Amino acid sequence: MASEAVNNYITKRYERWLDYSLYHCGLAGISDEATDVLNEVICSLLQKRSKLLDKLLDTKKNGYTELDFFVLKMIKLNASSPTSQYRSRYKPLPVDDNVDYSRLDIEDISDDSEDRNAEILEKLHLVREIYENLDLGDLAARVFEFHFFQDGNFSEWKGPETLKQLYEIYNGVQELIKKRLKGESLF
Repeated sequence: MASEAVNNYITKRYERWLDYSLYHCGLAGISDEATDVLNEVICSLLQKRSKLLDKLLDTKKNGYTELDFFVLKMIKLNASSPTSQYRSRYKPLPVDDNVDYSRLDIEDISDDSEDRNAEILEKLHLVREIYENLDLGDLAARVFEFHFFQDGNFSEWKGPETLKQLYEIYNGVQELIKKRLKGESLF
């Protein structure tokens, strides 16, 4: 997180930096993307360490700060270099002026991506169902519930059992559930 002084300085200089961005984006043929280039530069700037930003802000040179020179250089590079962060991320597709996009027969690609969260939830419900159908003792049920479903740490367990006992109980219940999931008979 940048300091308040850096944030205020960015706010104060934004219009000047935008003019500089308009100039260099105009030279690069992307004048309508000047605001995007500047915002991309500021975003990447704010991801830097706060100490570095404060140092750049405090270092004066010819009436300006090193932060000014740093931002201006980043704007120039992002606008002009085809391998820069901005240009490579937002590279336009090559188009021909003779293409009528309304007449193109574009294949609809179905989105058959797996719903990973739903799959995990389904497996969790299956484990819960097997757990509830097991005829477990009170202690074994509480230990498994605490560690598996509540994501509790055994070092925080309130009870007279040792860590070794807790892990033995938990691993035993876990083994029973794994066997039931594989379809093996428990007895």
